[in-house]
Amino acid sequence: GLGGLAVALAAQETVKNIFGGITLIVDQPVRVGDFCRFGATMGTVEDISLWSTRVRTLEQTVVSIPNAQFAGMQLENLTRRDRIPLRTTFGLDYHTAPDRLRAALSELRAMLTAHPKVHHDTARVRVVGFDGPSLQVEVFANIQTSSFNEFLAVREEIFIQIVDVVRTVAGQTATP
Repeated sequence: GLGGLAVALAAQETVKNIFGGITLIVDQPVRVGDFCRFGATMGTVEDISLWSTRVRTLEQTVVSIPNAQFAGMQLENLTRRDRIPLRTTFGLDYHTAPDRLRAALSELRAMLTAHPKVHHDTARVRVVGFDGPSLQVEVFANIQTSSFNEFLAVREEIFIQIVDVVRTVAGQTATP
């Protein structure tokens, strides 16, 4: 009796992990090769077994998580997204003439909406506040790609265009 109870209690975690593994395999919130966020950790799923899931983190370590715990976490599958948000804020001098400021904002909005990789409905450029010696301008848009490397290239291209617009229209350099 007492031995059977001890075995049953010891097997409880194993059974939870098996059911967690079955849930992960059937529901497939993540698959092998997917880049995901779970808790405060991000990484690429390397293996899903009945007992545990192994994830290679950004630090290139491998974390093995019992399936009962992994299946119960909030899993964010970053591989399956169809857009990646671009958000940046930069400063313009308080002394920028209002007409030049409006022209710069208008030109930046036009640049964003003309870009073939920008989801036009999400593109916005707004003055969002004051910080020290500058007006803070926020640029936001969703970039239509699921590839992080492609996103980085598009973001770089947009940042360079922002510098060009600010220098040409506002007559100054943007500050982070």
